[in-house]
Order: sequence, then structure tokens, then C-alpha cells
Amino acid sequence: MLDFIKPERQNWRHYFGGFGLLVLAVQFLTGLVLVFFYEPDLKTAYKSVQYLTNVVTGGSLARNLHRWVAFSVFLAIIVHTIRTTVRLEFLRPQKRLEWLTGVLLVPVLFLLLTTGLILPWEWKGYWLMEMVPNYFAALPVVGPALKGFFLESFTLPRYLAIHILILPVIGLVLIDYHFLVKLRKRGIFRYMLRHMAVTLPFLIAVVVLATSVTIPSNDPEMIPFPLEGEYIPEPEWYVLTLLLPFYYFKGAAVPFLSIVLPLTLLLLFAFLPY
Repeated sequence: MLDFIKPERQNWRHYFGGFGLLVLAVQFLTGLVLVFFYEPDLKTAYKSVQYLTNVVTGGSLARNLHRWVAFSVFLAIIVHTIRTTVRLEFLRPQKRLEWLTGVLLVPVLFLLLTTGLILPWEWKGYWLMEMVPNYFAALPVVGPALKGFFLESFTLPRYLAIHILILPVIGLVLIDYHFLVKLRKRGIFRYMLRHMAVTLPFLIAVVVLATSVTIPSNDPEMIPFPLEGEYIPEPEWYVLTLLLPFYYFKGAAVPFLSIVLPLTLLLLFAFLPY
């Protein structure tokens, strides 16, 4: 009776693409909650986020789910991209369009993550907006012009429009070409049930993290640096965990803990077994 939701393959690592789709649906729903309370103004943006988190019923859960799901989507897409590349699916004529649209989805998701971090306009959003133009400024020839463009064109309403309208529309078009066209013929409902059965533990883990490791929403007496303070590194600063060995270790332990070990675990997690 439950055969229609039984995974076709026992290897759960084959289901990261479907997991990405499921958590994107959760991301869309929580984003709807956030956009109803967010005020895109430099003076009131973080106050509106604090109101949602500390006053609105269910607001804290919605915000923390939105942040942890963003981390989960990015991780799932990275693993899914590695596995499809290793399988050389881009060499198969019937898979080339899917692979190309999948590759184009990666920068869209990265831009969604970046704009989403800036929008709350707390201290981390401010410093991220400082860092991104500086990174572009390091590019030869076009770097200074790009930095000037980002700084001069920045407003919270524009970034909000990019985050909730422009990038999602582009993403939906790419997702449709990526696999929804085929799924409409095969049955989207059946596909979702199959992947729900496999990825349910991951979804439960996201909910647990969203309720147990919450994002601080009170104004601290002293603004901390990104690697200081309670709950640091936070979900959106997970990439900074690679910098922690530089703070606490010396010598050969630093490259091993910050590069070799994470890369080895990622490759094992993405490649094995097929």
C-alpha cells in the first residue's frame, strides 16, 4: 500500500535535489510571514525584525526556520551539484538542459542568501554590505566601478524587491526548466511523497535547530565581532567556522582543521556510496 512512497533506490544521498525543493517550499512560506512585518527602512528595519521575533506569535519560529532552511538549501544544492558533476550528467544529451539550469540556480541561491543577510540591517547585515563591495573592488579593471555601483545603488527597498521578487521569479523559471516540466508528466505529488519519506529526518533536524539554536534578537550593550558572543557562529555565519582554527590552533593543525578535514568530509559525504 505504501509502495508508491518507497524510494526507488536505498541510497538516501540520491535525494538531495528533492530535499532542496522541499525546503525551498518551506522557505517560501516562512518568507511570506516575514515580508508582512518587515519595514525596508534603515532606521526601522531591525526594529521590525525584533517585533516579529519577540512579540508576534510564531514569529521567532518563522524567522529561525527561514535562516536555518537557507543554510540547508545551500548545503543540499552543493552536495547535489557535486554528485551530478561526478556522474558526468552534463555529457548526457537528455540531461544537459537540467544540468545547465541547475548550475545557473547556484548563483541565484547565493544572491538570495546574500541579500537575505543584509535586509535585517543589524550589525552583521551592515558589515556584510561593507565587505561585498570591497571584494568586488579587488577585481582588476572593473573592480572600482563595481564597488561604486553597489554602494551608490544600495537601498533596502531595492534589495527587498530583488530578494522577494526578481530572484525568486528567475529561480522559479530555472526550477521549472530544471525538472518540473518532467515531473508534471510523471506526477509531482508522488515525487514529493517519495522524497518526503527519505528527507523527513533532515526536515525534523531543521525544525529542532530553529527552536533550540535561535538567533539573538535583543540589542547587545556592546556590538560584538562576528566570532564573539552567544550563539556565534550563527547559522548564516556557518562559513566562519572554517576560520576558528586560526584563532585557537597553530602550525600544521590550522590547514588540517580548516581545509583538509572539511574538504575530506564533504567529498566523502557527496561521493560515497553511489
